[in-house]
Amino acid sequence: MAKQSGLGDNFYIGGYDLSGDVSALDKISGPIAVLDSTGINKSANERLFGQRDASMQFTTLFNFTGTTNTPAVPASTVTAQNTNAWPVFVTITGGTLTFVFVNGVQVGTTAGTYVVPAGQTISITYSVAPTWAWTGVLAEHNALSSLPTADEVASYFPGASFGGPAACVIGKQINYDGTRDNKGALTAQVEVDSNGFGMEWGLALTPGLRADTAATNGTGIDNGALTAFGAQAYFNLVAIIGTSVDIVVEHSVDNITYATLIDFGAQASVGSGRGSVSNTTTVNRWVRVKTTGTFTYAQFAVMFNRNLIAGQVF
Repeated sequence: MAKQSGLGDNFYIGGYDLSGDVSALDKISGPIAVLDSTGINKSANERLFGQRDASMQFTTLFNFTGTTNTPAVPASTVTAQNTNAWPVFVTITGGTLTFVFVNGVQVGTTAGTYVVPAGQTISITYSVAPTWAWTGVLAEHNALSSLPTADEVASYFPGASFGGPAACVIGKQINYDGTRDNKGALTAQVEVDSNGFGMEWGLALTPGLRADTAATNGTGIDNGALTAFGAQAYFNLVAIIGTSVDIVVEHSVDNITYATLIDFGAQASVGSGRGSVSNTTTVNRWVRVKTTGTFTYAQFAVMFNRNLIAGQVF
């Protein structure tokens, strides 16, 4: 292990990837309340642990995804440019295709969903024309301005590396406070406070975001010796094209035969959530993320936290 900077970090909340819009993580806090239990015969304070708490506070740059129109499919090999100020998902269906290029780089040979960044181009080589639909990737203002009342997961992935650390909290977004300074910067301060659970630091089972275009068995990671104290996991699903995707955390004793450990269930739209097994459940050495379902594109991040002591409660 080595010291590292905060460069290349990722941040997700409620199924939105705000990594390009969050300018600072101002606070990642997971305190435990202490209860004074000092007897009159003591010369110093005695304390017991009380309830867990958690909070994430961050600063965002203003970013908004407007209406995304679908242009006509151009002739074979001719480029179409994403003239929007935001990335788009281009879902191609039907036709007889040979190649798909994004910004001149071959990214596929078949129908499916492709990401085209703002200002870049897409072209299709075909003998029978397909159809396509363009969908804008929603940004900071779309994600935060509605102040959703439901619990959502805020996830911080330092370095966004497979097997690296990640912090997650499930809770309520309590504000969206905009500020325009005298230099012209338009930013917002946001806080997420936990609801029912404390802060959890765990293992990134995806390299930041992972994109699956079909049912996929992810790469297993050695998470240490078998334990018998349960586990928790969090997901942020930031894109889904299709009917639904089921994201499952599996475990194995040998990195060959895997079984379900935590199943988040079928997800039909972007969102986030937390799953767990009891704190007496055996968790095997190897863990991975598996997807199933009817979809052509699913992009998501998963964090996993194995309990290392008996009776752990989050």
